[in-house]
Amino acid sequence: MQEKLDLEKFAKLLRAERQRLEVEHHARVQESTDLGSELADYDNHPADAASDTYERTKEYALEENFREMVEQIDEALRKIGDGTYGKCDRCGEAITLNRLKAIPYATLCIVCQEKLEGR
Repeated sequence: MQEKLDLEKFAKLLRAERQRLEVEHHARVQESTDLGSELADYDNHPADAASDTYERTKEYALEENFREMVEQIDEALRKIGDGTYGKCDRCGEAITLNRLKAIPYATLCIVCQEKLEGR
C-alpha cells in the first residue's frame, strides 16, 4: 500500500523549484545580455561568429528547457489543485512516493515511463 501523499509538502517543493528556476533563468539572461553587449564592440572574425552561433544555440536550448520545466511544474501544481496529482497520465495508477520525491513533476509511473523510453 502506498503512503498517503502530503500534497501541501509537494506543492511547497514545486513552488520552491519553480522559484529556483526563475532566479537561475534571470541570472543567465542577465549574463547573456551583458556578454552580448560586450561582444558587439568587436569585429566578428569567422571564429567569433561561430562562437556567437554556438552561444545563441546553447541559450535557445536552455530557454526551451526552462520553459518546459516551468510548464511541468505548473501542470503538477494544477493537478494538486484538482486532485489528480500522483496518478499516472497513461495508466491511471498511483506514481510511487519515491518517484515523486525524486521528480515531483513526474506524470508517468515507472512502468509507463520505461515503456515510453523503449526499455
